Amino acid sequence: MARPLPPLDLLIGFEAAARRLSFSKAGEEIFLTQSAVSRQIRKLEEHLGLPLFERQHRALVLTEHGHVLFEVVSNALAQLSETVEGLKQKPHNREIAISTTTAFSALWLVPRLPRFSAQYPEVALHIDADNRMINLKQSEIDLAIRYCSAEQTPAESSVFLSGEEIFPVCSPALLRRNGRKLNCVDDLRHHTLLHLADPQNAWPWLQWSSWFRDAGSDLQVGDIGFRFSQLDQTIQAAVRGHGVALGSSPLVDHLLEEGVLVAPLAERVTSPRSFYLCQGERRDRMTTDFVSWLRTSMARSPAR
Repeated sequence: MARPLPPLDLLIGFEAAARRLSFSKAGEEIFLTQSAVSRQIRKLEEHLGLPLFERQHRALVLTEHGHVLFEVVSNALAQLSETVEGLKQKPHNREIAISTTTAFSALWLVPRLPRFSAQYPEVALHIDADNRMINLKQSEIDLAIRYCSAEQTPAESSVFLSGEEIFPVCSPALLRRNGRKLNCVDDLRHHTLLHLADPQNAWPWLQWSSWFRDAGSDLQVGDIGFRFSQLDQTIQAAVRGHGVALGSSPLVDHLLEEGVLVAPLAERVTSPRSFYLCQGERRDRMTTDFVSWLRTSMARSPAR
């Protein structure tokens, strides 16, 4: 540069002194002695060839040139500080850490990620799929989508998303292939049933025996069929035409919309659990946008 700028430390010292109108107070702010700040100001004045302060008795006053320089330097340092801070925080702020169940992640969230990315391309999602209930205050998770009863959610930070309905689903190809009708609950005796393993009886409403009882049927569950440890595995088996599964709305709604699954029966059973959104300490535009998108998407489903 033909005219190099003054050293940055001189400008920082000048800005503090001009703002505080005191060399000693400026020194306390930037961790220098009063005499060190005074020497910085003299060097800056020598570099510019003009005075920046009037040294009065027990007072410091900016000259006309000092006022002009202070306004420019103050704005420039503020903008520089904001830009540097933004660059430091950008990688973290661009990513939202979301905890949810394996079933919700696989069946609801993952299929809709392209829609979210199209609407918010600048946001990255880190999805932590686990059936454990994460403590948001003791983890780095920003948001949690939980499948639980109302009393298991913190009332001050939770948002109701959706209730849950349970009903039989199967591939339309299955009905065409085996020629067996499925017009009423009793017709299920002629079909292979897909089961969700539940050794600890954690979700009995997702078991065929419980569903038959709640639907008002005395149909008995046979041993013929397949048993899976995860709900998303059970639903994928139904999509492949391996049998009839108990589907959960809203988790299977997109599969019904796309026509890869059908719900032949009118009987539906309401489960005792619902889907809730729990928020951690983070409250910024990124998390607000995701929460808004999530609530809108869950309320929009025509299959429900």
